[in-house]
Amino acid sequence: MTLPLRIVGLLGFLLIVCGCGGGGGSTPLSQLIYSTDWTRMTSAGGGRSQRVSLYDGNGRLAKTVLAEVGAGGRQSYNLNDVPSGTYRLLIELYSQPTLGGVLVGRVSDYVTLSGTSTYETVVGESVQSVTVSPSQVVIPVPQSSLLLARGLSATGVPTFTDPATITWQALGGVATVDGSGRVTATTAGSGSVRATHVPSGRQGSSSVQVQPFAPTTSKWTVLVFMNAANDLYSFSTLNMNQMERVAGNPDVRFVVQWKQTTGRYPASTFDGTRRYLVQPDQSNGIASQLVQDLGSSVDMGRPQALNNFVSWAKTYYPAERYCLVVWNHGGGWRRGARDQSTPYAVSYDDETGNAIQTWELRTALNGHHFDILAWDCSLMQMMEVVYECRDFADLIVGSEESPPGEGYPYDRVFAPFRDQPDETSVNLSRNFVTGMLAVPEYANRKITQSVFDASKVPNLASKIDTLAAALIANNSSLTATVPAIRSNSKSYGQTNVRYYRDLDDVCQRLISGAGIPAVVNAATQVRGALAQARIWEGHNANSAGSNGVSIDFSPSAVYVGAAADYARVQFAIDTRWDDWLAIAP
Repeated sequence: MTLPLRIVGLLGFLLIVCGCGGGGGSTPLSQLIYSTDWTRMTSAGGGRSQRVSLYDGNGRLAKTVLAEVGAGGRQSYNLNDVPSGTYRLLIELYSQPTLGGVLVGRVSDYVTLSGTSTYETVVGESVQSVTVSPSQVVIPVPQSSLLLARGLSATGVPTFTDPATITWQALGGVATVDGSGRVTATTAGSGSVRATHVPSGRQGSSSVQVQPFAPTTSKWTVLVFMNAANDLYSFSTLNMNQMERVAGNPDVRFVVQWKQTTGRYPASTFDGTRRYLVQPDQSNGIASQLVQDLGSSVDMGRPQALNNFVSWAKTYYPAERYCLVVWNHGGGWRRGARDQSTPYAVSYDDETGNAIQTWELRTALNGHHFDILAWDCSLMQMMEVVYECRDFADLIVGSEESPPGEGYPYDRVFAPFRDQPDETSVNLSRNFVTGMLAVPEYANRKITQSVFDASKVPNLASKIDTLAAALIANNSSLTATVPAIRSNSKSYGQTNVRYYRDLDDVCQRLISGAGIPAVVNAATQVRGALAQARIWEGHNANSAGSNGVSIDFSPSAVYVGAAADYARVQFAIDTRWDDWLAIAP
């Protein structure tokens, strides 16, 4: 009998779940000879085909083969030219040939490949024991590790089990474990994690030693909610590299929750959601510390995912001041992909089809406050969004335009934070504006960026409310003026349902073209309040007419289709701008 390849040792296991990308030099190639025994399979069931897959430490598929039931009862397959190293081996058993029918069983294990190695399974044998790999784990709070459980036959050969029949339980109060076997350290001490094969009652376990973690308070913690489970994934690696280039000051820490999906975008560098503490590095690889691998179950298109990340980061990486950057696509205030195919809202997760809606930002940010809240997204610096977030940040940063996919130049933006962490938040926030305008490659793109004082936003909203009342009262006299302003004022992301217009530009045109004292006076008051709330603003020649913040300026015929949603936005609740849009010519 061919014995199963040895279980990965503790060191190799930690490299898999807590290691990072990068590296260099040539890696020797190895071979895995996989054999499977079908002779004990019954005619009533047991499966007819298998998919044998090797996944590297980044969750990327390294090699796969198809194994089919044959007349001889035993087959062997070669997985050749695999770089030496540690892999997760996943063998899935299907009820019909060529992976047809349904998944009826699975074997999962860690294997270390060096030269030629062998691995054997048996189909149709009952589970006589359960083993968990690795048999012991040593991790500090709050890190995580993925445990794998497999059933063994009476002769100790891995046999296929229905994945739904394996349950996990954490014992000792030092860690938690999810349904996939991912253990997360919570409290220093000793404990264990137990896997149970429910039909047989057989159990296996791994000991868990949790090392203490003593949080230290830095001057700044920059939290980056990097949802790259979409077509922007390639830029996420660029931005991580930029952060690594300016991560040399321990008083300015970058903590990143980063998701990618190889299922939707095979060229992604890993699969799932990870939490990193950024480490200084000047290479093009990722040298940062992988603190937690959350697996594939996190939906970064849900508000609670953002809230959970912020709570976690503040717990383990406290600071005197915080900057939150939300990284993804953006579409201003309008409804997102969860409820329609048009990708609006913010933080689209293509794996789940979900996005965080503007009216959900209060849930996403609930219980937290930031010195700086920045949107590395399109179209988010608009009145409806700024007002929604006014209670959660001192300064709100973003773009009226759709910026380049490369987004913020994190090295340019945060180098002054690194070099002068005691500088005021207001002065440091200016670097979001100057950094975007300083990128030579952005010279031919539409660039806008502004910073708003959140404490001045309520007064601005009050002045807009007064303007809305004046527009409503004089609507019959504006039937030609308003459409002309809509057509000529600075627009952003124009579609047949999206009429985002620069607020200051609209007011200037009302002042010069309305000819109605009440409207002129109200628009003048809005401009004054806007000048007080706007701290920094910058744009290039491709975005002339931009003044820092946009607003929905839809005609009523278009607005009616979004009225129910707009009523959920706090800006509509607190002002009469929605009443104006409902009758706007």
